[in-house]
Amino acid sequence: MYNFTVDGFTIIDNCIPIELLDSIYSKFDTLYPVRASSSNKTYAEGNQIKELNDISVWWSQLVIDWVEVQEINHIVHSKILNYLPNSELYTSDIVVINGKSTWINPHVDTPYRFKEYNFDKRLLGIQCIIPLFDLDKNNGSTGLVPKSHTKNFDINLCYKGQFNYWFSERVVQPEIKKGSVLMYNCRVLHSSMPNNVDTVRPALLCNYVDSSIVEGIKKIDSVWSSNA
Repeated sequence: MYNFTVDGFTIIDNCIPIELLDSIYSKFDTLYPVRASSSNKTYAEGNQIKELNDISVWWSQLVIDWVEVQEINHIVHSKILNYLPNSELYTSDIVVINGKSTWINPHVDTPYRFKEYNFDKRLLGIQCIIPLFDLDKNNGSTGLVPKSHTKNFDINLCYKGQFNYWFSERVVQPEIKKGSVLMYNCRVLHSSMPNNVDTVRPALLCNYVDSSIVEGIKKIDSVWSSNA
């Protein structure tokens, strides 16, 4: 069992009602990519996505206002508050790994992917992966490096692939059962992982950020312009 404080992530078992996850999955056909990356890691937003040769991983429009997501947030945020008391749900979308994707891109996440916070060791952001069905190594369970939140990873070097080998030597891919939540410090080096099956792997992604920095991040975060 992973410890959030020590390892930088943990799994909260059986806390999300299955009917909420099934309801979200029933709306999968209403989702569309607003951000995406090709197999060669070319990133695009909005209309530029059409110019990609292929799509390995994509992120949907924001789904914060979905009733199911609000109910899930009520459950998950109560867990987040144990570690990040002054926090709020910042963004929520569906991250999709397409079938047979081999895409790996280890990185740190919001707010640490921005220069001002890149090396800030305070706990300012927690991200959650909420699978819509059981996840394991075969179908793209999220990869993380335990205790990596104690180190600094320059976000620009992350995007250039400088930490790929270091990541591959240390990564773990916890199994996450439907109804459970993977919760991790956004400073943890993590990545979407290869999806060896033919079908897509969607998961609900919820990002929680310390309330004191939310307005400042919104001014520089492209997630808001890509969802405009």
